[in-house]
Amino acid sequence: MKLLREAGDFPNKSTVEYATIKVEIPHKLIPSNMVNPHYRDEDIVQGLYPSPTGRLSYKVLYLNSVELAENFVEYLHSLFKSRPYASSYTLRIEVKTTTEKVTATKGKAKHSAQVSETLVSASNVI
Repeated sequence: MKLLREAGDFPNKSTVEYATIKVEIPHKLIPSNMVNPHYRDEDIVQGLYPSPTGRLSYKVLYLNSVELAENFVEYLHSLFKSRPYASSYTLRIEVKTTTEKVTATKGKAKHSAQVSETLVSASNVI
């Protein structure tokens, strides 16, 4: 697994690279606790991410490799089959850079470990 670049690997020492997964879903299909009165039903909600356990969230998911993100996307496809938006969502892996060094570095370590744990648990169930 090829890890993404850490702080100090760029000319700007505060820059950190991470992989994330963006989720796009029509507003009418998102969970009721995430409904935003400023959206119309047909609007596509952007700025959604999966949590490390596969729930939808507005919080950024920080992962330390594209391979881990790809494996998590496969898991999410199987998880989302039973949800109301099963046929109406899009998942997109993006590699981004940020100068929020502490947030991204801590997030990568925490989220990558949690996602790996989720994937291991899922493979033990199957």
